[in-house]
Amino acid sequence: MHQEGMKALLERLRKSFDGICDAEQIKKMNASLNEFSEGIRKVTENLSLDFFTEEMKEYLLEVKNSEKLTQSDFEAKYSYEINICKQLGNAGWVVSEHSNPREVKEWYELLSAGECEKIITYFEDENAYVMVDIMQGLEKKYDSEQPSQRYFSKAKQFFEQGEYMTSAMYLVALLDARTNTLMTFPKYTSNSAKYSTKGFENHLQKEFSKTDGFFTKRFLFLDMYPSIIEFLKRLFVDGIYTFESGNEPPYVNRNWVLHGRSRREVEKYECVQLFNALSVIEFVFSISERLNNDK
Repeated sequence: MHQEGMKALLERLRKSFDGICDAEQIKKMNASLNEFSEGIRKVTENLSLDFFTEEMKEYLLEVKNSEKLTQSDFEAKYSYEINICKQLGNAGWVVSEHSNPREVKEWYELLSAGECEKIITYFEDENAYVMVDIMQGLEKKYDSEQPSQRYFSKAKQFFEQGEYMTSAMYLVALLDARTNTLMTFPKYTSNSAKYSTKGFENHLQKEFSKTDGFFTKRFLFLDMYPSIIEFLKRLFVDGIYTFESGNEPPYVNRNWVLHGRSRREVEKYECVQLFNALSVIEFVFSISERLNNDK
């Protein structure tokens, strides 16, 4: 079966060069592709479980067994990972499609050391490819969507100008609008009820029932959703930081920023957190839409 698939793939590759390469070039290419295909065949024919260590075999068995778990059992089994991602979200850092398990571990180590602001380097290193990808993805998403496109373009413009408070105001407003649109919370639901595990419960149950595969479930339900819910909670729920208390939270909060009560300077990394959270929200709901279309 594998060899047949490889043969079909190589044939499609050959045909894609028709009209681009001359006959002699295609002849040379065919020889190379045939040699490559034969090498792949020999490798796959001789591959066996002896290749895997005992640790790898145990992990593969765990993955297989975990795919059969109910949502509650799955979350209970991996509650430690959920708690780590909740703490990251509560600190402003949402696990995204650009993250990987190694980076999540490193983020948590920085958080535990009181150096979570350094997490911004994961977005800015290597020519800031992660931030570039986030910006391009959101631009594409909002290209024909108003007023989202206007709010996003303003947030991006002021971010690039170093006007982080103004950028944050547009981002908070856009996060508020997009989350409420995508989640369709019941009318008059309070923010404290919306932005909680309970508020997302029905959505998570529905998404879990549609999702196959351990790695997708882990990514969505152990990492991304727990961190985004905690992030939204601190963004939209005042908690102890009410106007009456006179104590402003040491992070961006919707009421303090949009009601003109904030006295603190918004820093660059906080806007990165907001852009990242917005990107994750759009990502998880695009996954949800894709799963709906596949059913």
